[in-house]
Formats: sequence, structure tokens, C-alpha cells
Amino acid sequence: MRLPIALVAAFVVLSAHAPAQVARVTAAEYQARRAALAKAIGPDAAFIAFSREPARRTGDVDWPFRQEDNLLYLTGMNAPDTTLVLLPGEADRPELLFASDRDPANERWTGTIPSKAQVAADTGVREVVSPGRFAGFVEALFDGRSWGASGSGSYFAPPAMPAFRSAFRDGRAEVWLVFADRAPGGRPPTREQQFAAEWRRRYPEVTFRDASPLLLAMREIKSPAELSLIERAVDITVEAQKAAMARVLTATRESEVQATIEFTFRNLGACCWAFPSIVAAGRNATTLHYERNNDPIVRDGLLLTDIGAEVEGYSADVTRTYPADGSFSPEQRAIYDIVLAAQDEAIPLMRPGHRFIDAHTRAVDVVGRGLLELGLVTKNTAEQAGLYLFHGTGHPLGLQTHDVYDRTRAFEPGMVFTNEPGVYVRKEDVLASEVFKKLPASEQASMRVALTRYDGIGVRIEDDVLITAGEPKMLSAAAPRTPQAIEALMATQRER
Repeated sequence: MRLPIALVAAFVVLSAHAPAQVARVTAAEYQARRAALAKAIGPDAAFIAFSREPARRTGDVDWPFRQEDNLLYLTGMNAPDTTLVLLPGEADRPELLFASDRDPANERWTGTIPSKAQVAADTGVREVVSPGRFAGFVEALFDGRSWGASGSGSYFAPPAMPAFRSAFRDGRAEVWLVFADRAPGGRPPTREQQFAAEWRRRYPEVTFRDASPLLLAMREIKSPAELSLIERAVDITVEAQKAAMARVLTATRESEVQATIEFTFRNLGACCWAFPSIVAAGRNATTLHYERNNDPIVRDGLLLTDIGAEVEGYSADVTRTYPADGSFSPEQRAIYDIVLAAQDEAIPLMRPGHRFIDAHTRAVDVVGRGLLELGLVTKNTAEQAGLYLFHGTGHPLGLQTHDVYDRTRAFEPGMVFTNEPGVYVRKEDVLASEVFKKLPASEQASMRVALTRYDGIGVRIEDDVLITAGEPKMLSAAAPRTPQAIEALMATQRER
């Protein structure tokens, strides 16, 4: 019996390989990360990391909670009302974690809150304290008073944190917070900024410093456990891309393909998407961060799906562009071949000794060369190529989809980057651009002909690449990428 293709697409997802054994980040690894950070900030310092505040969606409904990346990196704790403190100079109290108390009445509504013993076991932090004790702890830290984790200390007892108190008295004390990438201009101050402002006012002799560069350097190189989680997220995303290629053959709206993608994520073990899925049909594929995902499928057009699953905080990010009816038209294939060639020439440069700008520059040059052959530009320059490729051709990948990155740092083994060239033909935008307007009339005329022929075609190909000591490893290679592989997979699905 031949099944309807919509059911076949679901079957493809349901019958995909069961989740592989994934190496998770252990308490010992979290301890090692904190020890490395403690060593970097030194014995005269304190490091404090706050959890994110729950985000309100509407009314009394919150978005699902997602921890601040650096706190997640250092503890694995994906829960609100969590604060990590490192005190490298304190032999008896080198680190504390303030974490939510058990609350049977609240747990009836929202689920079990881990016990202090469970939090200690999961994170490797020996001293886990009620968050209600944090304010008193900070007072004791700066004032040099005694402090007890389970109650107030004696007024006459010695300082609870003597090493920090000594540094404070000698003018050496530093407090490190995570300032970067939090509350860009125009937004309310973050908790870190508010905390620093308050304690600077009260104790101007204390130096407040940004720990972001230290954590950035640590997070750029992924551990084996992190790579295992990223690879699992990529594997799930690859299966979602295959399922989407099958589903589009009978889908009538973008939302139907999106539903198949996100069902696949959850069905194969991802918690969720790493970023909102982009499912762009026809001309929508020329919009870089298209959001609506509810327009009709353009049957003779392309579908661009830019998607990524998240597994235990780690992201995938894979884009494929394919014909909704299963076969590329000559014009679609011409644009697609340019993007594929750009990726094929750029990815080999993703190896130690190069920086990402080298891969980006190569991709832009290849795109410009291809556009020149099609008549969409009159010279292979970055300025003209930028009319059609107007974004960076990749980014680091990790706890963020666009992860932290030192742009001056060369590729090193253990880094993970995407590679994502694209070409987006938006005729009216090109005609309105200053680049086009300053061209001679004869060149404008020739470009108009090509623009009319290719208008509305958008192609992006994005793969996740692990930097190794040798050849770069394409983690997402199992998602059909060449026109022949895409058409072959879709033909197989059509025949079922």
C-alpha cells in the first residue's frame, strides 16, 4: 500500500535512528572549569554569576526558562534564582552556590526542586546555600563580618572570608562579574550592572572587572563532552532537514513544514529549538531572518529552512534550500551552484593557521565570480557582491547559536563554526541601491535583464564544522547538500 507523503514524512522522523549515547558534562568537568576561572582571577578576587530572570510571555505565562550561558557553563544549573560565587583565596570556602530551597507547596504546581545534596552532586559545588542568604553573604564579604550558611554569624566572630578581607584592607580586592552581551544600549541595567553600581558607591576602593573575556577564551574550545552534545544536536537537526524535504512535497503552508521540523526535534530528544525556525517559501527565502512561517508554499519555488535543535544547552544551526516540487529550475540551480561553490572553497580554509575572515573572504570572492557569470554584477567586487550576500558567512557555535568569539584568534582544534554563504536576489533593493545607481547606464541595463530573470530566488547553505588538527570535519554532512542529493531524496519520498 502506498502511504500519503505527509504520513511518509512523519514515518521518516519516527523511524530515524534512536538517540546515540551522548557524553554529558560531568560534575568533575564543571569543577575543572571553575578552577580554571578561579586561577585566572587570582586569590584577591571574588567572582559572582547571577542566573537570568524568568521572562514573561504574556499575562501570567512565562517563557520556558533558559539559563544564562556562563552560569550554565560553570555549573550546569538550568534553574532561576541561582547564584555562583568563587573565592579563590579562601581555603575553607572557595566556592558557593545559592540555589532554590525545596518548597512542597510550590512543587505541587511546577515540579520537584532539587535538594541541596542533589545540586551539590550535580555541580560539584560543596557548599549549596539558600538564595535568601545571599544578601547577608555580600554584606559579610565587604564588611569583613562572620557569616554562616545556615544562619547569622556572631558579631564577635572573625571574618568569614579572611583572604578577601585582607585584600580589601590592602586595596587589592577585585569583584568579577559577567558584563558583556547583557543589556545593550537602551535597555534597563542588568542585575550585574545594578550590583556593581550599588557596591561601587558603598565601597569605591573595590575594583569591579568584567569576566567575559576570560570565559570567552575558555568557551571557544569545546571539550569532548561538549562536542558530543553539539554533534547530537546536529544529528537531530539533520533528521529534521530530511523530514522537511519530504513534508514540503505535499504541504500547503510554511507552518506545516515547521511543525514537522519541531516535532522531529522533540521526538529525537532535543529539549527545543535553539532559535526560532526559519521556514521561508519562494520570495520569503530572500529575507535573512524571516519570521512569519505561515505563507503558502510556492509550488515551483524554493523552500529555505534555517533550523537548529538544542541539546542540554548546546546548539545546532543547519540551513538547506530545496525545490518545493522536488526539482530545481535552471535559474534556481544556477544560483544554488554559486552558493555551493562558495561553501566548497571556503570550508577547506577552516583549519589551524587561518581565521574565519579568510573563509569569509574566499566565499565572497566565489559568490562575486558566479554572479558576474550570470550578469547580476558587472565586476567581481565585494561592494557589488554585497548586493546579494549581505551577511557574514558563518559564526561560532556552542551554548549560543551565535557563540562567543575572539575575532583576532586563529582557528584551533575543538572550535565549532558554521559556514553559511548565501545569495538573495531582491531586484527592487538592488535597483534602489547606491551601488547600482552609480554604475554606467549600459551596465545598469545588463544587470536589469539578469535581475528580472533571477528575481525572488534566495539560497543559503549552512553547515556546522568542527576544527581539527587536520581537515575540517563537517558535522552536518548527512543532510543532503548537493542538488543531485536533494533531488534524489525528494524523488524517493515522492514515490512512496
